[in-house]
Formats: sequence, structure tokens, C-alpha cells
Amino acid sequence: MLNTIRTVKICFVIGFVLLLLSSGCAAARRITVGSDDNKDFPSIQEAVNAAKAGDTVYVYNGLYMENIYLDKEISVRSISGNPEKNVVTAKNPGDHVFHVIANNVTISGFSINGANDTLKAGIYLENTQGIMISNNRLSSNRLGVYLDSSTTNMLNLNNVSENEVGIFLNDSGNNWIINNKVEMNSLRGILLEASDRNQLKGNLLHFNAGYGLMLSNSSKNLIYDNYFQNSENVGYEGTNLENDWNMSMKRGINIVGGPYIGGNYWTSPESTAVCVIEDLDDNGLCDTSYDLGEGNIDYMPLIRRPQIFQGRERPITVTLFGLGLFILILTVFIVRRVMGWGKDRYEKK
Repeated sequence: MLNTIRTVKICFVIGFVLLLLSSGCAAARRITVGSDDNKDFPSIQEAVNAAKAGDTVYVYNGLYMENIYLDKEISVRSISGNPEKNVVTAKNPGDHVFHVIANNVTISGFSINGANDTLKAGIYLENTQGIMISNNRLSSNRLGVYLDSSTTNMLNLNNVSENEVGIFLNDSGNNWIINNKVEMNSLRGILLEASDRNQLKGNLLHFNAGYGLMLSNSSKNLIYDNYFQNSENVGYEGTNLENDWNMSMKRGINIVGGPYIGGNYWTSPESTAVCVIEDLDDNGLCDTSYDLGEGNIDYMPLIRRPQIFQGRERPITVTLFGLGLFILILTVFIVRRVMGWGKDRYEKK
């Protein structure tokens, strides 16, 4: 009897948990945004207002003149995934285009522009965590992406160009800035201000005026496997301590195609590389360190080798090998057929 009661209780608990899970899954909805009557809403903000935590707002191709306030844990995605076909422009240029105050939000697949007032951004994260900003193009804003007192967020695969500052972290730590193109911004590419323990990896920082990366009272950040090519690659303000500019060498394709991951690739707008031939052990890492000033040192700067020779070496080798093999086979064939070699010596005549 006791066992029966216990079994009933266990079944009841399992059933209750399954009910909760199923109800939670059922609650997540797909809300569409577009200009025709088949879509749920004509504007992104209306869809956000109607959404609940866990919902996804899918935006169809078009131009949307809006300033969007995100205060719910939802995803906002373009349905095509093509930023060029999904443009969100600030209706009020004096405000952020996307202003996010909720945690665990995703914004993906948009061109975002038009925030023109001081400290206004294409995407502004205010005291958030768990945000994913991916596959967006942010241009023609004062700030492309602005993280303010925000932690454990990820910026991945975005093109952040032609703003005043591309990516700005203020009092924000433990964020990941990975695999972004940060190009042609007029004041700074990336600015870390009072922001510690962030990771910058796999970013292209190209042709930014002022500085590619500015550190201002920011310490203990890990900055490696990035491609720097700016008027001034790195600048400093205030006190910046214990920033690491390389990781321990490990096998893996680095940002310039070398066989090991270590530090960063450093060059000038004229493509004059810091390290060209000093690689006696042929691992793609410079044998000498690169002093960035104020105690910041990249101990494993990357080398970019000319690709033309690497690309031709293998085909030539394969071709010569194939030619030699063909000649050998042809020789054996001629010898066997013409001179009678290789016949069975015991063949009956």
C-alpha cells in the first residue's frame, strides 16, 4: 500500500512537471511583422508590445522607421537573415534605435541606423545581461552598439561601420566581442571605458580614425586573434592594468590563416606589417614580442604570409607526381606489350 501511494505521488509530480513544460512551450509564440495583411503587425514596436517572454518576433523585408523599446525577454529577428533587406531607421534621430532594458534578448539580421544625438546608439543595452546581438549592420549612428553597466552579453558577426564610435562599453564587464567587422568609424573603432574582464577575439578593426581600440581605465581584458589596421591601432587613457594581448599558443587557424592561435595581427593602413619574416620555427607567430606601450605587450603577434606561393605549391607538386606516375605506367605497358616481359614463363606454346 505504501509503495502504491509513493508511486502515485511520483507520477503526480512527473505529470505536473510535464504539464508545466508543455504549457511553457505552448506559451512561446511566433509573431510576424510586415506591410501586408497576412502579418500580425505593421511595426516592430507593436509586435514587441504584444509579445510575452519567450516569444519571437519575425520581421519581413522592408524599411521600418521606428525607435524600439525592448523590455521583455524576447527575440527580434529578420525572417530572411539579410540585413540589407531589413532596415530599421530611427524615427526620432535624438533617441536610440533599439533600447534594451530586459535580459536574454536577441537582435539579429537588421541594418540599423539614424541615431544622431550625443551618446545615442543603434543598439543600446542598459543594465542588461544575456543579450545576443548577431548578424547586424550598424552604420550612421553616433554609437553603433553601446553597452552601459551590462554584463555577459555577446556581440557576434556584426558589421559596425561609419559611426563615430563603433562599439562602446561603459562600466561593462565579462562581455564577448567576437568576429565583428569594425571599420571606418570616425573617432574610435572599439572603446572600453571602466570596463574589465571582457574578451575581444576574431574582430577586424580596419581603417578607423583616431584609434582602432581605446582603453580607458579598463583592466584584465583578453584581446587576441584580432586584425588591427588603423591610423593608430591602440590608445590609452587613465590606468589600464593586466590586459592580455595573446593567449597561450594552441593549434588552430588564426585570423590571417596561420596554423596557430596566439596574439593579434598588427599592420598600418599602408599594410606595413609589424612582423614579416621573424618566424624561425615556422608556426605563424612572430619570434619577437610587440610592445604596445604602457606595459601592454603582445608576446605572440601573428605573421601573414603571401598566399600566392602557398596556393601554387601543392598543385605543382600534385601535377609533377601525377605526370611521373603516368610515365611509369606507360613505360610498364610498353615493356609488357612490345618486349613481351611479364608473360607467364610456364605458358604453353
